[in-house]
Amino acid sequence: MPVPIFPKHEDDLTPELMTAVLAEDRPGLVVEKLAVVEAIRALSGRASTADRVVLDLDYAEGTAPAELPRRVVLKTMLDVPHAPGVMYETEVRFYREVRPHVPFEAPVFFGALFDRESGHFGIVLEDLRERGGVFANVTMDVSLDQIRQLIGYLAALHARHWDSPTLDTEFSWMATPSGGGMEALFAQILWRLEEVLEEEPWRKEILAPIGRPLAGLHADMLKIAAGPFEDAPRTLLHGDTHLGNSYVLEDGSMGWLDFQLSLRGCYARDLTYIITTGLPIELRRLHERELIGFYLDSLRSHGVTHVPDREAAWTLHRQASFWGLVIGWMACPTANYGRAITEENVRRLAQIMIDLDVLEVVPD
Repeated sequence: MPVPIFPKHEDDLTPELMTAVLAEDRPGLVVEKLAVVEAIRALSGRASTADRVVLDLDYAEGTAPAELPRRVVLKTMLDVPHAPGVMYETEVRFYREVRPHVPFEAPVFFGALFDRESGHFGIVLEDLRERGGVFANVTMDVSLDQIRQLIGYLAALHARHWDSPTLDTEFSWMATPSGGGMEALFAQILWRLEEVLEEEPWRKEILAPIGRPLAGLHADMLKIAAGPFEDAPRTLLHGDTHLGNSYVLEDGSMGWLDFQLSLRGCYARDLTYIITTGLPIELRRLHERELIGFYLDSLRSHGVTHVPDREAAWTLHRQASFWGLVIGWMACPTANYGRAITEENVRRLAQIMIDLDVLEVVPD
């Protein structure tokens, strides 16, 4: 039976399609009516690589379980693809195969479909605004305790899969830093990074004090992925842990979302990225060693026995800074988040490379 395909426009969504998605895990469920409340398009400053449609659903009487809300968010692709299909497929599979077991706050998942031939996908999630949720970003005040909570969630996820044999069996479909998925594209993306530099000269000004051209930083990043990160302990990663992929609930607690770049790899990619983007530069300088220590202690509390020592972890922290700058934000169009958020992320990520003299830890 062919997979139903999500349409290119929100007005073409149908009750039958939403029934197909939601009834996959709830036999007998029927969506009778739907109403489009809001469509939020990618590259609008409010969404990055996927579109979001807020829907109100009416279910046939007696067919929907009590925990299924009327209002949901459909994460999908309207008009045209905004990213390679592998990103969408990765997130669908994360929500289906990993999300039920993730030991941290994340959006409640109700169903998903992905059509590999067309690249069209849909993920049905809760509307976090119903719980007072607000998407975080670097222009907001986020406390050290809130960043510590996000790091604790990562430690719990990482500990669950730390050097596990299942990484090569159950999760063999996931990319690694040396290849597969989006990682293969990142290795070939230099041309686009240099285009962005020419289009937006302000980025050049921020990068200049690092003392190395972008092409060199990209080559350094690949060396680290193929060397130290291959030798380090492996686990299952969120993969894109900048502050903008987290949210704040009404009570001040935090959660993670957006799992399109999930992969198997070195924990430091996740840890360094949130430490760097989550805190203003001065606060990061004061607390990064402490936060790394907190993460290592959290791994031990979850039963991990072979934990890197603090000096090894510090070296990996320095090496992990390359990815966040080169791929995380030099490859990110300003239109995704707007100039203020983009520029502050680039500044924080460039400054850690300067502060920690990271060129000294690139393998020969």
